[in-house]
Amino acid sequence: MARRVNLLGGAVFVAVLLVWELLVRTGILSFSYLPPPSDVAGGLGQLIGNGELGSALGHTLGAALAGWAIAGVLGVAAGSVLGLVRPVWTYSMASLEALRALPIVAFVPVAVLLYGFSVQTEIMVGCYAALWPILLNTISGMRTEARMVESGAVLRLSRAAVLWKIRLPAATPSIVVGLRLGLSISLVLTLVAEMVGNPAGLGFLLVEKGQALQPGQMFAAVFVVGVSGIVLNGLVLGAARLAFRGQLAASGEVA
Repeated sequence: MARRVNLLGGAVFVAVLLVWELLVRTGILSFSYLPPPSDVAGGLGQLIGNGELGSALGHTLGAALAGWAIAGVLGVAAGSVLGLVRPVWTYSMASLEALRALPIVAFVPVAVLLYGFSVQTEIMVGCYAALWPILLNTISGMRTEARMVESGAVLRLSRAAVLWKIRLPAATPSIVVGLRLGLSISLVLTLVAEMVGNPAGLGFLLVEKGQALQPGQMFAAVFVVGVSGIVLNGLVLGAARLAFRGQLAASGEVA
C-alpha cells in the first residue's frame, strides 16, 4: 500500500494549495472572484451543510453511470460484431467514421430537442459520448493476432470456444481501457448537458453559484467533480483487476 501512494505527488499538490493561498492573501493574484483554498473549503462545508451538494452529486452520478452502463452494453456488443465479422465492418465503416467526426457537444441540442429538459437528455448525451471509446477499443481488441487464432484451430476448438477462450480474454485489456475512458467522458458530457440542457446536478450547481457570485462554492463544486472522476476511475480499475486479474497482468494494463 505504501508503494501505491504517491507521496511526492501529494506533497506537490499541498504545496500548490499553499502557494495559491499565499498569492491570493497577499494580493499578488488580485482577480475579483478567485477565492483562496480556505474559502473553497468553507464553500464546500456550506454545500454539504445545506444538502445541495449531496442532491446534485447523486443526480449527476446517477445520470452519468446510467449512460455509461448503456454505452458499455451497446459498445461491447456492437464492437464484438464489427471486430469479428469483416463484411459488417466494411459496410459500416464509412458511417461510423462520419458519426465519430461529429463533435459530441453538438449532440446536446439534439438531445434537448428530443427529450426536453430532463434526466433522459443527460443519460442520452452521456451514453453517446461514452459509446465511442468503448466501441473502438472493443473492435481493436477483438482483432486478435492470427497466431493466437491459429493455435485454436490446431487444438480443434469450435468457433464459440475460440471466441470465449481466445478472443475475449485477449480483448479484455482493450475493453477495460475503453470503459475507463468512456466513464470519464460520460461524466464530462453529463455536466455539459446539465449546464445547458437540464437545470439539475453538479453542472447546474456550477452555473448557479457562478451567476450568484459565490466563487467559493463554485470552486468547491469543481473540486467535487474532479474527485468524483478520480474515484470512479479507481473503482472501475479496481473492479477490472479483481474480475480479470490474469488478462490485465499479462497485458500490463495496471495504470
